[in-house]
Amino acid sequence: MNTKGAQYVCINAYPFLVFPVSYWIKRQIFRICIMVLLVGIALLLGLFLAVLLFNPRHRHKGKAQASLNDNKASKSYSKTEISLHNKRTDCWIIIKNKVYDVTSYVEEHPGGDAILAHAGDDSTEGFFGPQHATRVFDMIEDFCIGDLEQ
Repeated sequence: MNTKGAQYVCINAYPFLVFPVSYWIKRQIFRICIMVLLVGIALLLGLFLAVLLFNPRHRHKGKAQASLNDNKASKSYSKTEISLHNKRTDCWIIIKNKVYDVTSYVEEHPGGDAILAHAGDDSTEGFFGPQHATRVFDMIEDFCIGDLEQ
């Protein structure tokens, strides 16, 4: 057996069983170890991304927001008080006897200044018009600040 250039490596728990390991075998073992390491890193990265994508953070935020809205909804506003908030920089609207402060949404409103047509007044009819997608009905609850006094 030609052992020139080979190193002797113990490959099991018994030190007296020593086998020659060629350079080619060591390179293959190294490549396999690197591949296993890369696959492990890829799996961990995939798991991390999955946690980020499917994290139910927004659901908890919605519950917290809902409880805040419940607290705000207990406040009642008169029609005269609401009518004072009729500007682009201070815009309240009434929809189905609920009061909404949409000031922060005025600039983002896809219909432009149409939202200002009923600023400080009842917008129920315009809100439920055919121009609004169904997602608007969920979005509006984020702006609720109370009820209209009867």
